[in-house]
Amino acid sequence: MKFSKTLICAALLGLGAQAQAAQYLGATGTGVTVADLSSPGLLGFDLDFAQRSQVSLSFAIEAQDLAPGALSFNALLRNLSGLGFESVSLRLDGARFALPAGSLATDGFQAVAQSGHGVDRLWAKFSEPGLTTEFYIGNPLASVGARDWTLDLSGQQVGDTFRITVAVPEPGTYALMLAGLAAVGFVARRRKPF
Repeated sequence: MKFSKTLICAALLGLGAQAQAAQYLGATGTGVTVADLSSPGLLGFDLDFAQRSQVSLSFAIEAQDLAPGALSFNALLRNLSGLGFESVSLRLDGARFALPAGSLATDGFQAVAQSGHGVDRLWAKFSEPGLTTEFYIGNPLASVGARDWTLDLSGQQVGDTFRITVAVPEPGTYALMLAGLAAVGFVARRRKPF
């Protein structure tokens, strides 16, 4: 009897060890160190930026990711350069965000001044450029009141891949982008028939 209980426990531990979130396939980008912190039902990672840059992380969908229909997601972004973050953006390719939205927060040195999200992206801009050294997507530190984001994998199959791209742009990038959008809007307005 004791032997069969030991076998059952070993089998359950073996099954538990096989369960995990989407399988991390690797990353592309420079100046970033990636730590995959995924666990059963949760896709999580820690990015340490040595410079402002962009990194794309690839994941493969496994059978257990499709069973619940959605996968919890969080991330911790750190700035090792000491220059601080002005903003951050995240884009999904092959997955979507499901509602309700998760939390976006900083290390407390400044607040998230503006943020937004859609089905395949989220972004945040901070109140005082250059002060934030850590940024939290979801609830990677298990803070009271914060909640993870959820990735919707409906329509996907086992073996399909998806990508998450995180960017910490140079300070002038958003100003340049907004100026470009304003110029396009101005031209479009001038071409509008009366």
